[in-house]
Order: sequence, then C-alpha cells, then structure tokens
Amino acid sequence: MLQNYLRIALRNLQRNKLFSAINIFGLAIGMTCCMLLMLYIRSELMFDKHQQHAADLYFLKSESAVSTGEVRSFTTISALYGPTLKNEFPEIAQMTRLWANVIDSKTLLQVREAGKPVQSFYETRGYNVDSTFFDLFTYKFLEGNAATALQEPNAIVLSEPVARKLFGHASALGKTITVGGDTGNGELFKVTGVYKDESHRSHIDARFFVPLSAGWVGGFLRNGRLNFSFNNMFITYLRLRPGTDVKKLERKFPAFMERHANKDLQAAGYTKTISLLPVTGIHLYDKVSSIVTDTTSKTYLYILGSIAIFTLVIACINFMNLATASSAKRAAEVGVRKVMGAGKAALVRQFLGESMVLSMMALVLAVAGVAGSLPLFNQLTGKTLALSELMEPAIIGTFVVLALLTGLLAGSYPAFYLAVFNPVQVLKGRFNNRMSAVTLRRGLVVFQFVISIGLVLATIIIQQQMSYLRNRPLGFTQDQQVVIPLRTDEAHNAYTALREELLQNNQVLGAAGTSSYPGIFNPIGFSVHKLEETVNEGQPIQANFVSPQFMKMMGFQLMKGHLISEQFMSDTSGQIVVNETTLRKLNIPMDKAIGQRLKWELNGKASETYEIVGVVKDFHFQDLHHAIGPYAFFLSNNNHYNYLIVHVNTAQMGKTLSFLADKWKALCPDEPFEYTFLDQDFQHNYHAETRTAQIVSWFTGISIFISCLGLFGLAAFAARQRTREIGIRKVLGASVLNITALLSKDFVMLVLVAICIASPLAWYCMHKWLDEFAYRISISGWMFIAAGIFAIVVAIITVSTQAIRAGLMNPVKSLRSE
Repeated sequence: MLQNYLRIALRNLQRNKLFSAINIFGLAIGMTCCMLLMLYIRSELMFDKHQQHAADLYFLKSESAVSTGEVRSFTTISALYGPTLKNEFPEIAQMTRLWANVIDSKTLLQVREAGKPVQSFYETRGYNVDSTFFDLFTYKFLEGNAATALQEPNAIVLSEPVARKLFGHASALGKTITVGGDTGNGELFKVTGVYKDESHRSHIDARFFVPLSAGWVGGFLRNGRLNFSFNNMFITYLRLRPGTDVKKLERKFPAFMERHANKDLQAAGYTKTISLLPVTGIHLYDKVSSIVTDTTSKTYLYILGSIAIFTLVIACINFMNLATASSAKRAAEVGVRKVMGAGKAALVRQFLGESMVLSMMALVLAVAGVAGSLPLFNQLTGKTLALSELMEPAIIGTFVVLALLTGLLAGSYPAFYLAVFNPVQVLKGRFNNRMSAVTLRRGLVVFQFVISIGLVLATIIIQQQMSYLRNRPLGFTQDQQVVIPLRTDEAHNAYTALREELLQNNQVLGAAGTSSYPGIFNPIGFSVHKLEETVNEGQPIQANFVSPQFMKMMGFQLMKGHLISEQFMSDTSGQIVVNETTLRKLNIPMDKAIGQRLKWELNGKASETYEIVGVVKDFHFQDLHHAIGPYAFFLSNNNHYNYLIVHVNTAQMGKTLSFLADKWKALCPDEPFEYTFLDQDFQHNYHAETRTAQIVSWFTGISIFISCLGLFGLAAFAARQRTREIGIRKVLGASVLNITALLSKDFVMLVLVAICIASPLAWYCMHKWLDEFAYRISISGWMFIAAGIFAIVVAIITVSTQAIRAGLMNPVKSLRSE
C-alpha cells in the first residue's frame, strides 16, 4: 500500500512539476523556520533543568511596599535571611548565597610565574558564593572536587575557558591567581577546581567562583551592621528536602517575618514579604529584568512560538489551495478508481498518504536547511545551539511527528474534497470546482495575508519603537563620552595623574570621575524624607558620587541653584543636587527647593541630613523601560571613583584612543586598557528588543515569501484555467495591461480584505507589547497604510508575473489548445 502511494506521488510530482516544487519548497521553508524556533524555545525552557536537585531548588524572592502603597519586586535580600531560614525550618536541607559584584563590571585576574612577565586578564561574571554552593548546583568538575572546592577561604574555582586562557592546556589545579577589585581585594587565590562551562543552560553564567568570605563582601559580612531591612544585595537559594510541600512552607513565612524582620523593616519605613520561586522558572520570570542574568519574557516566547506555527500554517495553506485548485486534473482518476470499487476511505488514505510522502520529502530538505542556517540563526538570536542537538532522539522524533502532522494538516481537506467526487459526472466531463472549494481557497489566501500583514505591521512598530529609543533625548550628553573603568586600587590611585595627563591632549575636551553613569545598574540608593516627616513617608532615591567636573561635562540642565562644580568646592557630602522627580515625590515646590533639608535614617540608630543646593532637569539614568525616579548627586570626598569618563573630539578617534591607551599603560602597566562608549552602553539595555526586531523582521520576510509562493501558484492555475477566455479577449483587442488587471483584480481584493482584518488585531497585540515601555511611540495611521500598500504591491508583483505571461501568449495557440 505504501509503495503504491509512493509510486503515485512520484508520478504526480513529475506531471505537475511547478505545483509540486511550490508545495515541497514551501513546506520545507515553513518546517525549517518552525524547527529553528522550536530549538530556540526548547533551549529557553530547559534552563537549569539539568541540575541534580532541580525539583527541590528554590530562589528566595521578596516584595517591598512603602507608605505610598507602591510595591516592588526584588531579587536580592539581606544576608541574614538565608541562614536564619535554614536554622528555623527543617524542610530546608541547605542554603547558599551569591553576591554579584555590580561595582566592578569586570575583575582583574593576574598570573605571576617566576621568570615570566605578569599575565593580566579582565574577566566578567565572577561571583562570590557560600561554600555550600555546589551542594545545591550541579557542575561537572574536570579538575578538583566539588564537595570541597570552596572550603578554603582563598579558593577560586574556574570555568574551563578561563583556566585554559590563564594556564593553557596544563593543569590549573593548585596554581595561584591574584584576584583584583572588590571581588578579591588584590589577594592571592589558589585554584581548587575547574568545571565544564555550561552557562548556556543555566541562569548562573559564571566564569569563576570565589568564597563569599573573600574580597570586599567578606569584610562587610564580618564587620557590617547586619539586619533584615538594609544591605539587600545577596541572591539567596534554598534546597528543600524531597517531598516538601512548598505552599505549606510559604504559609509559615509571615510568622517568620514577624519574629525576625518586621521590627527592622518598620524602623526603615516599609514592609516586606518573602516567597519561593523554582530555580527552573527563574529564566522565564519576567516580573524582574534579571536574576544573575537577564530573564526572558514569556510574551517573547509566545511571539516566537506564534511565528513558528503561523509560518508552517501558511505553507500548509499553499498545499491545500494548490491541491484543491488543481483537483480537476485528478477528477478522472478518482472517477475511474470509484468505478473500479475504491471506497471513500481508501481514497482518503491514498491522498493523505501522498501528502505525507511530500511532507517527508520536505522534512529532508528542512533538516538540511536547519543545518545550513544554524550558524546564522545563532548569530541572530545570540544562542549557541549546536548541530548535535538535531541528532538527539527526542528532537528527531519531534521533527518526524511534526512532518507527519504537517502532511496530515495540509492534505486533509484536499483528500476529503477529492474523495467525494461523483464518478458519473466526472467521467461524463461535467466536473467543476465547487463554490465551497473556491470560497475556502479565497478564505485561506485571506488568512495567509492576515498573518503576513500582521507581521509587517509588527515589524514597522517595533522598528519605530527602537528608533525612538535610540534617538529620544536622554537629558545629558551621551555622545563622544569614552568610559574607562577603574577596577583596582592601582587604578583608583592613578585617577588624578591619569586625568591630568589626558587633559594635555587637545582632542580631550574633558575628563571626570564618577561612581556610576546613566545606562548601567547603580547599586547605591536609600530612602529620604523631609525633616518634618517620619521615616514611613520616605521615598527611595538613587545616588551617585561624582567629581566636581562631572555634571557640567555631562551636560545636565540646571533648573535651580547650582551644579556640583569646581566653582563650589565648599560643597560637602551633606549637600546634594537632585532631579525634578525628587521634588515631585517629596512634594517640594521648585521655588522652595534650595536649602530644603532631607533626612536618611537607619533603624533610628543612625541618620544623615542633606541640603539641596541644586535641581537639574529630569534625565534618563535608566533605560526607557523605566519611568524616571528620584536621583541625587553627591560630591565625592575622595578620588575613589569606579569610572573615568573622558569627553573626546571624534574627528581623530583612532589617535585619541591610542593616546588614552598609552597613558593608561604608563600609569597602570599591569592592567589591560579597556574602554566603552557611553551611548553604546546605554543602547545595550535594548538588546532583547533589538533581537526581537531582527527575528520578527527575518521571519516576516520568510512568511511573505511563502505566501507569495502560494499566490504565484494560484495565479498560474487561474491563468491556465482561463486560457480560452484570455485568447478570445486578445482577439477582440484586449491589451496585456487589460489581461493583467483581469487576473490580478480578485487577488488584490482578497489582500484588501486581509488588511481590514489584520489591522485591528496587530494594533491590539502591539499595543500590549508597547505597554512594557514607560516611554513609547504612538501607533499611527501611516503604519497601517504603509503595511497595506506593501502587501498590495507584493501581491500585484507576484500575480503579474503569471498574468503578463498569459497576456503575451499568442491567442491563436490559446484557442487551438482548447
């Protein structure tokens, strides 16, 4: 039976080369897109599923509310919560904490070997963790023992790529490394383990680990004023005992908070609740922007999944349309088979079998397409999907099932449509395409273009929003600003000399130090209130410690008072410059702002008072996903800055950067010179949106191409079906333009209907997407007009290729063929 289906399918392929090529090629493209996006979505869903204790691993999350009723989710919490929870609840088998060094964007690692020059490297993603970390998280150790790797106070555990960079292919175990910055305080660490890098499937993308007792954070834990309300900078994980009822455990947390934390929280002026989130759900927990690494929006995966399904459905629609349109050619075959005794079920099985044969052929092409396009797809999505993943039995089985379902879906209607032909009428030559089939074909074409036009509209809106994000004035000078990180004591001590050296170059227009700058995460913040108010009426405020030159060089616009500057060097740490939002949140009129005093309290035991000496116009210190909040500038009392910002003339950028590098190497010879551009750092916050825009744009183009393939086939069929009519019209004087308009009119009408349906649907979906931004574009009418014109033009061009060909045909040959 199968051999018979295959033989008949191959014969039909040979007889209908054009339609067969369109069907197989269209299905192959649709399946390729679907398979690529399935691989991507699968990788997103599999984060942390490989952990040995995955079912029992939980992240401790919290929500805090201030007196205004505003509730905010937090991913970090005070250091006391983890140990106290473990000691109090037997359901918790183990806990560990992680501190991400948000002050130093990179850590300096140095290898010193006798008789060799110092090797210096900057490394990202180094984390301080409790010695219990590997009791919770599973890492494959290539050297050393996970159970004891973090027991020593100055141990360091390296990922394989870092170990190879530092020590080549020699064993790294037992070697020593100097770890700079706040991560290691420039102390010597011994390598106690090397693990396989699997950061692509874990939300903890670590390049190396050191103990939580080391570096700046270790000193803080030993000497800091620990309580349950402040210094919320630790990510806390719990491993529950197998079989623990998580909901039952969470119901005990309010009483725990009452016993241990609420007193501290009330003194600080806010309340807090804690709950558990499965570690396997962290990557898709889009209520916060990151937990160690960036989280992914479920909406984003829904969009990609929808695109995958729609692309495949468009290809299936092509198959159904062309099969029913060309049914007249097979009507006689069906009639003969029915006369010979073939039943309806047998015919349905035959046509479905043929459809699945074509689908399996398309699958072979699709697998080849996935293999060939995977490097480009990885580049587009930022993933590291490997070709070997295609060979996994589960993946192969999924793709085979997908191909069979595709064949079943694509061939279902044509099979049932052909199987019910009346053999007597067919053999007498009275077969006609029924109105129901014609109506279905038109409906499917409309559905195809609804999807395509919707994707075109989505692409236009996403691109416009991205352009808006790139070009919206941010309230400060972001161009021509070179950012030089200062990550070690040596770099901090060299700040003054380095700044003076750089200013000697006429291409350097300014240089200033700062603890933070717009566009990056700023960990410094606290709550302030007016002197006559209580701590419960406080407002959270972000703070930045800057040099006297910083505010003027950055171009902040003064609204009242004066900036922190060299003209007001008498300013102390008790005097601040705030933004407009600070005044609004604290209900301070602009004309009464200067001289207004604000207070910060710590549990009623310590406090500071600040005097407002200046107000600047609101600026975006965070990306445009976030509304502008309260912000304050302090004059730094020392030169311990995290960054040196250099304002340069871009006319000779190459020479200027070489000059900066030379001066750096002269003052910090053992540290590599690194820099970024402030405007690029700010735009990096929109990486996920940029990636979404690229993916949607690519797959929109593919969906339109597949739709046009089907339209091309239907146009070819229509031209062939109306050969005699075209010939008569030409004899009577119709021009090629008349013939083209005749054949194009019906298809253009279908596209117009699709535009009317797609427009409100696209508006609703994209309006929801834009809601994720605090600052966004308005969806304008021209976007719908542009998408509609684009779809009509594409449809006309596609149909015209066949219409013009029909119009140019010799009418004598057309009439003779009839």
